[in-house]
Amino acid sequence: MSATEFVASSVATLLIQEKQILLGRRFEQDGKNALFSGWQCPGGYLKKGESIEQAAQRHCLQKAGIEISQLRAGPYSNNIFSERLHTTTLYIIAEKYQLIDQLQFKNMSDEWSWFDIAHLPESLYLPLRLLRLDKIFL
Repeated sequence: MSATEFVASSVATLLIQEKQILLGRRFEQDGKNALFSGWQCPGGYLKKGESIEQAAQRHCLQKAGIEISQLRAGPYSNNIFSERLHTTTLYIIAEKYQLIDQLQFKNMSDEWSWFDIAHLPESLYLPLRLLRLDKIFL
C-alpha cells in the first residue's frame, strides 16, 4: 500500500459560548487555497507524535491567540474534497478558553467572529459543513 492511499488527519476545536461558536475565515490573496476557504474552527493538521489535545492547543494559540483547557473529545468528519484530497477532522470541545494574544486574534490573514449555532454563515469550510452542529449543541 502506498503512502498516497492514506488519509491525513486534522484537528479542530469547537469553542462554544452560550449557543454561539467561534469561527475564523482566511483572507486568501492569491486564491491558491480555494479548497481551504470558508468559515472554520481553529485547527490544522496533526503532527507526528502529537496528541489530539496538544494539536488543538497549538492551533488555537498559533491561529487565534487563544489558550484552551478542559478539553473533551468531540465529533469527527470524513472530508472528501476531491479525488486527490481526502482528510478526517477530529474535533475537540474546549470547555474553558482565554484570549491571551489580542494581536494574533486580530491578525491580517484571519477574521474571527462568534456565530449563533442555529444561524451559521453559508460559506463554511467542508469539514464544518459535514457536521450538524445544531444537532450536537442545541
